[in-house]
Amino acid sequence: MNAVLIPAAADLIAYIVDMLDDETRDLSDCLVVFPGRRPGHFLRRRIAERKKESFVPPHIVSIDELIDELSAARHPGRPDLESIDAIGLLYQIHRALPRPLGGPAFLSPDAFYPVGAKAYDDLEELRIEGVDPRSVRDVQPLIEEQIPPRSRESLQTLAAFYEELYPRIEGLGYTTRSSRYWDVCGAITESDFSRFRRIILAGFYALTRAEKKLFAAVGAFATAQLIFQDGMGMQEKLSQLGISAVRDGLAGNGASGAPDIKLFQSPDGHGQVFALNALLDRPDEHTVIVLPAADTLFPLQRHCLSRFDRETYNISLGYPLVRTPVYGFLNDLMELIGSMEGGRVYVPRYLTFMLHPYTKNALFHGSAAATRMLLHTMEETLGGTRTRMFVRLEEIEEEEQLLEQAALSIAGDGTPAAVNELRDHLRSIHEATIGRLLSFTDVKGFANRCIEVLSWVHDMTTARDHPFFSPFAQSIIESLEAISRSLMGGIAFRDPRSYFTLLRRYLEGRYQRFPGTPLRGLQVLGSLETRNLAFDRVFVLDAVEGVFPQTGSEDSLLPLPVRGALGLSTRRDREDMERYYFSLLAAGARELTMFFTDNGEKQKSRFVEQLLWGLQKRDRIVETRPYVRPIQYEVNVENPPPAPIRKTRELIRLLAARPFSASALDAYLRCPLSFYYSRVLGLSKRDVVTGEFEKVDIGILAHAILAEFFRPMVGRDLGEEDLDTARMASIVDRQFADAYGSQETGAGQLLRSQIRSHLTRFLTDYLRPTLRESPVTIIALEERLTRDWNGFTLAGRLDAVQRRGRNLVVLDYKTGHDRKSHSINFQKLDLHNRETWSAAIGTLQLPFYLLLRPEAACAMFLLLGRTRLDRSIELPLFSDEEEEHRELPRLQSVIHAILQEIVSLDVPFAPTENRKRTCPTCDFNAICGTRWLTR
Repeated sequence: MNAVLIPAAADLIAYIVDMLDDETRDLSDCLVVFPGRRPGHFLRRRIAERKKESFVPPHIVSIDELIDELSAARHPGRPDLESIDAIGLLYQIHRALPRPLGGPAFLSPDAFYPVGAKAYDDLEELRIEGVDPRSVRDVQPLIEEQIPPRSRESLQTLAAFYEELYPRIEGLGYTTRSSRYWDVCGAITESDFSRFRRIILAGFYALTRAEKKLFAAVGAFATAQLIFQDGMGMQEKLSQLGISAVRDGLAGNGASGAPDIKLFQSPDGHGQVFALNALLDRPDEHTVIVLPAADTLFPLQRHCLSRFDRETYNISLGYPLVRTPVYGFLNDLMELIGSMEGGRVYVPRYLTFMLHPYTKNALFHGSAAATRMLLHTMEETLGGTRTRMFVRLEEIEEEEQLLEQAALSIAGDGTPAAVNELRDHLRSIHEATIGRLLSFTDVKGFANRCIEVLSWVHDMTTARDHPFFSPFAQSIIESLEAISRSLMGGIAFRDPRSYFTLLRRYLEGRYQRFPGTPLRGLQVLGSLETRNLAFDRVFVLDAVEGVFPQTGSEDSLLPLPVRGALGLSTRRDREDMERYYFSLLAAGARELTMFFTDNGEKQKSRFVEQLLWGLQKRDRIVETRPYVRPIQYEVNVENPPPAPIRKTRELIRLLAARPFSASALDAYLRCPLSFYYSRVLGLSKRDVVTGEFEKVDIGILAHAILAEFFRPMVGRDLGEEDLDTARMASIVDRQFADAYGSQETGAGQLLRSQIRSHLTRFLTDYLRPTLRESPVTIIALEERLTRDWNGFTLAGRLDAVQRRGRNLVVLDYKTGHDRKSHSINFQKLDLHNRETWSAAIGTLQLPFYLLLRPEAACAMFLLLGRTRLDRSIELPLFSDEEEEHRELPRLQSVIHAILQEIVSLDVPFAPTENRKRTCPTCDFNAICGTRWLTR
């Protein structure tokens, strides 16, 4: 066997060029086989640079391509079986087993798919390693004590799959990668390579059993040459293969001496990219950026590569399709369809989908601006009714106020649009997206509908102008086409969500390969895509443990003891292979720069540790600090208080002319600056439909229920017969349906039941005993009052005014239970010390209501949120008449002083004195820069 071992620092491509360097210009009778396809591009270029004239290149292939060629020559016309078809066959076998894997858990195709994908990977590995199907069953007694019972069942099922799958595949006239390998490598003859005068197999490290047979057969040919490179672990591999390789110490064209190593520690991935950007002065073909983690690709492209011409760099690594915005669009649509009930869309999911950048940029009269305005108007409209969780598409399309408001906004932007045009446009978006996924008969029909949706996105939106949309969309469409023509294409599900699950699980294993050529400029490669290549400058990002090398549990149905017993590769073997190829890349470089994160969650890669240890031994230094350069951010942690806003005379005039409410005075008391944003500028937190039951909405609902219940009794005495719990329950149900729709979730049913129970107990446990103590007359409900007082206009709405005995009482319902936040601490209140006011006063509502209703004897809150609904829910403003006579004038003085302060030119709108208490829950903390504060 003619085998040679060249140094780790040697340039493998240059070494092969030297072997092929002869007088002839026709090298087509030479065969060169690499582990992958990428080195072939570099070899052709090197030969061209050496010859400097036209030539016929050697036949350069990857090992997979060689096997495919030899298999096709022996069995022409036998197509490759798609993985989804193989999983479909496994599903058929699985359904017929007397004891299916997982019992009933995996009987549906969508549930079985991830298990089937793992099983097929295992079976392909078993077959390419030449493991006899009987060995899978026979190995169990040998390792039974080392694996749990459930894993033993999986092993038996896998053995049944193995025995039945490949005969079925062969019977259908298909081949798989493993079957082609074993078919070819098990019967190699010299005639298979008769047209080649020279055969070179170069750059291999780990070999399957099938590949070992190929190497043993081809290595015996007189025309064959095996080339190995002396990286970490190669000596042991050659010993295991029984190959005696001659060392070629004269192999040159590589780096001279050890590379210049630079190590950078960053607090996060973006810091690594920024540091690389500062170091990368030129994007040339002698430089490679290694990305072990695809997550870093887009930060790298945006913050580093974007400053270079696109023609000066090449990205050649796989990016998961499930992380692309095209998948995100499809996933939002599937989430929306899956959340529908009774033909109604779930509003939060609907808005998420409609506001996706692809959807909201649908073209209207050649522009996307009108669609954006329409959909953001819709967001405001639906957000303004947060309790509206389910709605029919037809209701949205016929929402006249929404369409009219959108038409006004669009016209103001210079693009006139009629309401009918906008309605038709909105309906067309619904039909082209949501409508297409509402009905289909089987998996094939579903896949084809998804293709139609993506085609609409390409043709009718600006998505095609977005970076990477076309390659991402094309890859997903190819995946959908594979699903459509697969053996699963005819399967029909009862639940549409099963189609979505199947698609998600299929796409989880698919990757986008970026277009480009490895011969152009700087290369961006994955960690194993650098195999057999040499670069002068090597930059490695994300050099952290678990990523480089990749570690973690085996993604296999075969337990580790079984893999060992059957002679299959383990995680350790894959880590060794990654270490070997990295050692070659490092040895061949002149500059090696590694970036890593080392903190509580991540730690530097073992490869970095090895480099550090080498430097320490070389310099006889124990400390690692001299070799690691920290990447630090300049962060200004100063948090100055927000600046006050000065008033103008025009603003004072406007403020003095407006009515003031109790809530406005409370807002000013909490924070004058917040009052300015909300009450002067009119800013407010955007209403968002979250699908959750907000406290404010529950409060509004409770007020509406109580107002409807008591409205027929206004103007007369209440009797116990009026406290009809059945009527209260009926009102709760109707009001809840009006607020949240008739389609209730489990959470909605629970909330409705809680409100019904609580308000029923309010009647029986609080109001009935109250009636027995004294007569109660309802004077007014939700009474709106306005009063001129000391030169100011006061306005408010009183929840209820009752006469209890001879006293007039103002009531305000609170759905909370906290007494402190609604009370006033008169002992802390000092009229002469302005700083005590906000600390002592929880709210000015009740004294403000007594100004609006001066004839009232008292005012109180009813805390409906308390667990016990007896007289303890009453929170009166004053404890007795003596306190009222003493404190009411003081509170009125506070109200008057606040009003005067608001309209005073000399008092700016200043930030609150107690930022820690006020800012964390304020809607404007982002404007003030106080979002960092916590209570």
